[in-house]
Amino acid sequence: MGMAASQARYLGLTARKTNVEYEGQQINQARTALGNQSAALWNQMLGLSIPTVPSITDFTTLTYSFSDGINNYTITDMQSVENTDTDGTEYNKLVTYKTLTTVYKGIESTNSNPQVQKIKVTEEQYVPDTSKTQSFSSVSYSDTDGFVDGDGNTLDFTIVTDATKVAHYVQANGELEEGQSVYFIKDGDGNEMYCAINPTELATTAKDLTFNGLKTEEVVTGQTYKLGNSEAKVCLPNDENTSLVDQEAIRQIINDFGEAGGITKDMFDKGEVYRYEKNGNVYYTTQKELDDCYDKSKHEEKEYAISSNMDFQPSLTHYYATNMDEVITNTDYAIMDDASGSGRYANIKLKNMSTKFNLKAEETTNQKGYDDAMNQYNYDLTRYEKQMSDINAKTSLIQEQDRTLELRLKQLETEQKALVTEMDAVKGVLQKNVESTFGTFK
Repeated sequence: MGMAASQARYLGLTARKTNVEYEGQQINQARTALGNQSAALWNQMLGLSIPTVPSITDFTTLTYSFSDGINNYTITDMQSVENTDTDGTEYNKLVTYKTLTTVYKGIESTNSNPQVQKIKVTEEQYVPDTSKTQSFSSVSYSDTDGFVDGDGNTLDFTIVTDATKVAHYVQANGELEEGQSVYFIKDGDGNEMYCAINPTELATTAKDLTFNGLKTEEVVTGQTYKLGNSEAKVCLPNDENTSLVDQEAIRQIINDFGEAGGITKDMFDKGEVYRYEKNGNVYYTTQKELDDCYDKSKHEEKEYAISSNMDFQPSLTHYYATNMDEVITNTDYAIMDDASGSGRYANIKLKNMSTKFNLKAEETTNQKGYDDAMNQYNYDLTRYEKQMSDINAKTSLIQEQDRTLELRLKQLETEQKALVTEMDAVKGVLQKNVESTFGTFK
């Protein structure tokens, strides 16, 4: 081989060796990055919490209960104390206990579609019939002559003995004054006409008298309300037209909400509380609430005033009373004894009760809580196993990549050794060429 060829060969081997070393450095860097990823996965695995199976005992509590013969009580909390009462009784516990009882309670709610209508209340009443009338001037009276007019004519006035007719006259003309009685006469057609007369007064002073007939007509006596198809009825205390149930309910509502509530005692006494039904339930409201609903919808005030404006009425506040289950909780000092020596209390004597009661101890398991905890455990376990599976999969992939890089690195190492050996051989050839070429005078 010539010197130039050997030199070129040596340079090519040097370049190849440099490339091999560079590729090896790249592989070492890649393996370092894989090592960092593997360490991160390891740290992630160490940070995982292994789910713990819930124990049924963690959801089981010992509950004490007792009965006074009327109510059943459950102790919800007890604390050890040292308390001596004024009578020298020493209490060792402060207990909180509850009982479920039924209470009658007033409730406030709203009717979102009240459809309030104002209704005129009419009644058929007797009124004076002025189309049938007859007047008499200067009428006087004496025990001997009876009724006489100013011309001396005897007048045939007959006293009314029928109590019903008297009542009709009173309804039409008002209450009779003291000493008055109702008298009647008949016209040519046989129609009766009436007048209230006090003969004693006529015995001293003659008066003009007018007899009027009676007739019936519809008279507006007041106003009430309708809500939809339900007629509202006024409620009054101790009124025969207001049932005892209604009176009790209204008084309970007043009691629960106080005078600051929507229904007050004063309103009840004045007849400003109304009762109506909706969907089979009884509700109570006030005249003010009804008027507000009606007036804000701008209805004309007329009998059964129905218009589309009812659809735009504001909500009506109303009330009702009902029996409700309510938990009553009390806290009191108590003496609790462990008569059996089993670690469980056998009886209790409360400070505010005169009798000692037997205690019933019962283990209660919160099955729903335990089931929820088990469901959470199964979820956490599945999630933990999934995370471990993901970490293992990633670790396996990293290991596979590292083995591939390690194999390539070994290949490069073998290649480098071969290059070094060949370079040494070429280097020897070059040395001999140099000596043979430039060693003439040696």
